[in-house]
Amino acid sequence: GAISFTRSVKTELVAGYDLYISVSDGRNVVAARSLSVRITGINFPPHFQVPAQTLTVLENINSGSSIFQPTITDEDLSDVHTFSVVYSPPDGAVYFGVDKSTGLITSLVDIDYETIPFKSFLLVITGSDSLLEDTTNITLNIQNVNEAPVFTKKFYSITTSENSGGTMIQNPYYQYTDVDGDTLKFSLDCGADTGRLDIDSSTGLLSFSTDYDLDIVGTASKIDCKVSITDDEYTDMAYVNITILDDNDNSPVFIYSEYTFYIPVTSSVGSFVGQVQAIDKDIGNYGNVFYHIALEDFNYGLFDVVQNGSIFVSESLNRYTEGSTLNLTIYGVDTGGRDGLTIVYVVFPTTYVAPITPGDGIEYLTFFRYSPNMAWFVPLMFILFATFCVAVHTLYKSNCSCLKKKERSMRKKKRKRPMKSFQRY
Repeated sequence: GAISFTRSVKTELVAGYDLYISVSDGRNVVAARSLSVRITGINFPPHFQVPAQTLTVLENINSGSSIFQPTITDEDLSDVHTFSVVYSPPDGAVYFGVDKSTGLITSLVDIDYETIPFKSFLLVITGSDSLLEDTTNITLNIQNVNEAPVFTKKFYSITTSENSGGTMIQNPYYQYTDVDGDTLKFSLDCGADTGRLDIDSSTGLLSFSTDYDLDIVGTASKIDCKVSITDDEYTDMAYVNITILDDNDNSPVFIYSEYTFYIPVTSSVGSFVGQVQAIDKDIGNYGNVFYHIALEDFNYGLFDVVQNGSIFVSESLNRYTEGSTLNLTIYGVDTGGRDGLTIVYVVFPTTYVAPITPGDGIEYLTFFRYSPNMAWFVPLMFILFATFCVAVHTLYKSNCSCLKKKERSMRKKKRKRPMKSFQRY
């Protein structure tokens, strides 16, 4: 009649049992007697308040950040609980940890949506009081967060030359990141010079919006701009310094396409012939003009031209005669190699000397015998004669008009006189 346990009572939750015991000899049964068994020190199991739940974990949380604290309850207030976890997929152990004594879920690394291969993890957490245990299923879903684009290099410096509108400027080769891979837009702010430049909103490449000419007074040779990138939510900024170089975009142009200078054929070496001038619209070094006579010019060695365009005789002219004309091709060249040319005619005028008559010595020309004087005297006399005729005609017409007026006046007076009466005798 010995009574014994059929199982361990360590995890028994029932406080007691009533046993009804009877005895028999095979033919007779003695009425049952009761035996009450009371169990003391029962250990109640722990319970998680929520058996399963799903949590959202935003990316960019730092390593060691708290994510979630599961809540476990136990009627045995003095029990100490320990926690363990199983990850699915197993890679969850790389990114998340569960504290053995508290069950607190924390991040083990910086959470980056773009680099984590799995976006959802199941954590099966077990809480135990060393005798009994309970589990909860916690699903962690990694949620992508829009991250700001960032210029990894903030300052840029580029150099270009002045050019026409629409011309692309040197590529700044921006250095920036956007881990989300969003489509970014570029914008430009150059202060007062913003209207001079354009920026491609998708590539950030800069170009001249209008013709950029440093030869126009007031045009800046340096522009400081702010370049922004945005994903429509976040914006970052970089700074671009643009140096614009003067381009040799103008050629020297002579004031006259042809020059004519008169010098005596007897002019000595070093005599001044005349001066030519070319103008270059470029400002700065490219606007400086240097002159030279064409090397292939037949008369190259006879004359020399200096920096200010003055022409001088460099060789004797005694082999030429009066009345002849020499022509020179003179180039004006700027420091950039652009040039312009003009033609210079050098005329040796004729001087008239009267023939020498025997015994009289030199005969000087009178006014009317010198043909150049007659060239202007005859036209002048004609003009004076025509002027005289016009004046006489005008006076004549004026006098005739006055006489006619007087005659009409006299006729009117005669008509107004009264008729005299005659007496008959």
